[in-house]
Amino acid sequence: MHLSAAAQVGGVLEPINAAPVIIEDDVLIGGNCGIYEGTLVRARAVLGAGTILTRSTPLYDLVRGEVYRATADAPLEVPENAVVVPGSRAVSSRAVKKGAADWNLSLYTPVIVKYRDEKTDRGIELEDWLR
Repeated sequence: MHLSAAAQVGGVLEPINAAPVIIEDDVLIGGNCGIYEGTLVRARAVLGAGTILTRSTPLYDLVRGEVYRATADAPLEVPENAVVVPGSRAVSSRAVKKGAADWNLSLYTPVIVKYRDEKTDRGIELEDWLR
């Protein structure tokens, strides 16, 4: 695992049944990332700078057209080899209080933009060589 500057990995102290953070092998975590309770990051995933993952955050996969969410029995799971970056999604007008003006709000959401390939691995090999 490579952990960049200002990244935070949240542990679990309370309550006793809270879900831990699990980060598998060869994960690259960019600067200012936050990985908090109830998150499982599978092997070789890449988290771009500023990505925040929590149990209650949906993860949108643009490649596969899926939305990943935690369930009562399972944590939020980042798939193996996923490349995740910060993103946003529009809030529908029905989510805003009744009678309120259209505020054109958007919410933070992490997004899988691709899966690791040869180009991604070349960049990481260079980083390993520099270390």
